[in-house]
Amino acid sequence: MTSPTTPATRPWALTAEPPFHFQRDGAPALLVGGQVFNSASSSPKAIADSFAHVRRVGANVVLAPVSWALSEPAEGAFDFSLVDDMLAESRTNDLRLVLLWFGAFKNAASTYAPTWVRSDPDRFPRAVVEAKGLQAFTYEGATAKPVLSAFSADLREADARAFEALIRHLVDADPEGTVVMVQVENESGILSDSRDRNALAEAAWAAEVPTDLLAHVRATPEGSTSARSLWETNGRAADGSWPEVFGYTPAAEEVFMAWTIATYVEHLAARGRAIADIPMYANAWLGPQPGQDTPGQWPSGGPASTVLDVWRAAAPSLSLLGPDIYVQDADAAMKPYATGIQPFFVPESQLRPAELVRAIGTYGAVGWSAYGLDAANPDGQLSATLTFIAGLEAEIAAASLRGALTAIVLEPGVEIENRSVDGVDIIARGARALLARMLLDAGVNIPHAELEVPAESLPHAQIAVPGETRPFALIAGTGDGGFLVIGRELTLDYFAADARVEIDAVQELIIDEGRVVNGRVLNGDERLMILPNDRVGAARIRLVRL
Repeated sequence: MTSPTTPATRPWALTAEPPFHFQRDGAPALLVGGQVFNSASSSPKAIADSFAHVRRVGANVVLAPVSWALSEPAEGAFDFSLVDDMLAESRTNDLRLVLLWFGAFKNAASTYAPTWVRSDPDRFPRAVVEAKGLQAFTYEGATAKPVLSAFSADLREADARAFEALIRHLVDADPEGTVVMVQVENESGILSDSRDRNALAEAAWAAEVPTDLLAHVRATPEGSTSARSLWETNGRAADGSWPEVFGYTPAAEEVFMAWTIATYVEHLAARGRAIADIPMYANAWLGPQPGQDTPGQWPSGGPASTVLDVWRAAAPSLSLLGPDIYVQDADAAMKPYATGIQPFFVPESQLRPAELVRAIGTYGAVGWSAYGLDAANPDGQLSATLTFIAGLEAEIAAASLRGALTAIVLEPGVEIENRSVDGVDIIARGARALLARMLLDAGVNIPHAELEVPAESLPHAQIAVPGETRPFALIAGTGDGGFLVIGRELTLDYFAADARVEIDAVQELIIDEGRVVNGRVLNGDERLMILPNDRVGAARIRLVRL
């Protein structure tokens, strides 16, 4: 039996140094899949139905919530039977599992805390906010939501005990390592104000800034972070209260909340990792983002791009901080989290296959997850992209480790992109536009028509997601002078500085009953369109150098 001071070892590991990657018993792996809807893990039938659908759309990982309220309905009385159901359904469907601990904080509220916590404000005080400006996820006349205070030591201890119980349960119930990773809380922070203003928070605001944070700020390059800039602007104090060191602005209050919430999350993560060596992370509601430019419009204190350094300093037990991406400009949202300081993982995203290949191919993500994958269209392009990547995982992961993986996404108005992989220069052009020009040069004028692609969401989905119309591709060098490509509506041309390059052979790859198998050997006119226009395809391309 594992001693209390020795964490249980697990089959899965996440490397702490670049190139970052997951390993299963030493073999590199990628996590590609999605999160089920929040209530889909609250009953055995919902778990069975949602997990089966996630597998049906080609994923190799499912992310699913564990509710504190359902796991500890009475203080000290734990029930992880739903976790057992998730483990069983993951194994039945050959899925890896990431558990999401919905403890005291979920989307800047506390609706997943147990009744015995929420109904005892003397023991577990509520946050106090001054409602300011735009308030997200509410409306005039809406029923109040509980928001507990992260400054409560009793809350932190109760949350940590429940989290410890979950991790202990995993040690016993999951020795084979179905669970890859655990998320601690969900989009934590507070909305409607830049900081908590209850009595505990006011006392903390007036207290001395922790020496660990000041040491971190002093060691940070000048002007490189919000905390460093605030410290410089306010006179580079060696000590003092929070307003004395950082000022009275909303940005200063966000730093204050970030340190508080990150240390709260660290308390849980450190105690969990002392039990089992499971990678853990926190996810972020993006901020700033279009329409949200002040802390409190996004959850102030959460791992937003403005305070990532504060979180990393306060929560070293977390392997990474990941962005939940629902904005149109996903590329800009990825950049602050994909700097190479920590592994990059997207916990939540829209059902957009181009962003999956961008995350893995451009930013070296160790995984990517779409929210609401249990409502994804099995005939959609995301499903095909997931199936190809999961089916070709070993090759793609190996290419990523060699630095031979890239992605191309042609945004509207962009006609051409260049990449270099394994010493070969690759030029990507939009295939439909290119073919139309080639036919016109030959005297054939074809009328322009909008391309019909399947929706990414099922008809009953709460939010409809249209089909992807941007050309995109994931390109992996195979190490033998060839390439594996997955994508749609791109024409790829190959060049080398030291030789003439020609295409020697093209092996089409297709999906047959959920498996990736060889299709046609493409030659002649079919080589003009190796990747299809109206769906996602894949191929192995062998080059010859002359």
